[in-house]
Amino acid sequence: MILKKVKVNELFNYMYEFMPLYHQTMGSIYRKDYDVEPKLNKNQQRAIFIIKKHNRISPTVLGRCLDMQKGSLTSLVDSLEKYGFVERTDDPGDRRRQWIHITPKGEEYIAVLIGKFKKEFFVLFNNISVEDIEKSLCSFEFIKNILENIKMTGE
Repeated sequence: MILKKVKVNELFNYMYEFMPLYHQTMGSIYRKDYDVEPKLNKNQQRAIFIIKKHNRISPTVLGRCLDMQKGSLTSLVDSLEKYGFVERTDDPGDRRRQWIHITPKGEEYIAVLIGKFKKEFFVLFNNISVEDIEKSLCSFEFIKNILENIKMTGE
């Protein structure tokens, strides 16, 4: 049990160090001006990518994914709806529940932005060896699986 606490603490420290490094390096991809209209802010971009990944998502789950409070989230979704990128629909099985999903216009916007992000991503990793990229892939897959397990048990 003591060894586990030590290892969890070590993992905490790595995650604590990882976040600022991620934002300093990878975050630049998402902050660049790619001359794509409309210019969405970082949370708007994150929201449409999360919604696309889930196909449809409830506002509650989207709020958890973005770590946003209900009022701020409502404003964010309203703005994406005004751009025509997302739609809210009522759940036919539960009148209290709404779903948010990407519109065809939102799909087009995401495709353009992803294309720009990928080009920049390739530039960032240009000097990284294939071996190191392979190690990173394995590590991220493992971490993703752990986080999905935590998410499932934590809900």
